[in-house]
Order: sequence, then structure tokens, then C-alpha cells
Amino acid sequence: MTKADDTKRYIIEKAAPIFNMHGYEGTSMSQLTQAIGMTKGAIYGNFRNKDEIAREAFEYNFSAVRDRISAVVRTRKHACDKLIAFATFYIDNYHRLAETGGCPLLNAAVDTDNTDLPIRSSVRQAIETWLDSVIQIVDEGMKKGEIREDVDSEEFASLFVSSIEGGIMLARVTGDPAPLERSVNHLIDMVNRNLRG
Repeated sequence: MTKADDTKRYIIEKAAPIFNMHGYEGTSMSQLTQAIGMTKGAIYGNFRNKDEIAREAFEYNFSAVRDRISAVVRTRKHACDKLIAFATFYIDNYHRLAETGGCPLLNAAVDTDNTDLPIRSSVRQAIETWLDSVIQIVDEGMKKGEIREDVDSEEFASLFVSSIEGGIMLARVTGDPAPLERSVNHLIDMVNRNLRG
């Protein structure tokens, strides 16, 4: 890694929690310069504009959560247990995520909902990544006989992602993790009753 790469990574590591906490519009360059400890000119010497910083900050935040989920899922052998571990990650880590602004995917999706911000394509790609990872677990589980063959993996992935994100949204708005716990418990019940082969 070059010194320039190290500097860019440092900027993103410092900017990422600010964007996750305050969103694109709510994050000012003065917040970034203060947190990073660099002038606006020095930051823009490494990035073209705020859009590029925001996109890389989102990708950094999403990757951090994705990598932690993957580590938990890899500890399970059975496909249904992988799905349950995936879902319960959000309950187990709810307070940690809340302290850093919440789920970066949900935050960025809401932030770009009615706008055409450059990070919108990164958000869409992250959602596809999440859906694809659930689909892959289900499809592999069907091949191994761990999940019933009549399960529609795309339909389940859509329900899985929307249930968790909806639960997170309600938990964040109410300040109570109970809606997320209910969503995850419903998913666990669905996995055990409707998917397990």
C-alpha cells in the first residue's frame, strides 16, 4: 500500500461513522475536517468531491457489517443454522450498531430514497449483495437436502431482508429493540417450520 492509499483509507475510516450517523446531507465538510484532522484542501487532494467520500464511506461501513455477518455465518454448517445466525446477528449487535448510527444499508437507502445521489448505485449493489448471499445459502441448502426443494430462494431472501430492515427501522424510531427481535424471531420460526428439510 502506498502512502496515498494509507491516507485515503485513514480519511474513509474517520469519515465513515460521521456519514452513517448524520447521512449525506447532514454531514458537513467542517465535521469531516474536524474528525479527520485535515484541511478541506487536503481531503480534496485525495478525493474528487463529497460524493466520492460518501460512496467510499458507505462501502466501508457496509463491508464492515457484511464481514462480521460472514464470520458468524461461517461458524455454522447447516444452511438453516446459517440463516438463523445471519438473522440473530442483528439482535446480538443491535446496541453496537445503534451507537454508530444504525444499519449503514438502511441509513443510506433512506438517505438516497428520493434523490439521485451518486451513492444510490452503491446502495442498490449492497442490497443485491445481501439478497444474493441469502439466496446462495438457501440454494446450497436445497442441494444438500437441508432445505425443502419447493422453497423459492428469491422470495425468501426478499422477505428475510425486508423483515430485518423493517425491524431495525422500527427499533431505531421507537428506541426499543423489541420490533427487531419480533422480526428476527418470526424469521427463525419461518426457517424452522417452512424451510428445514
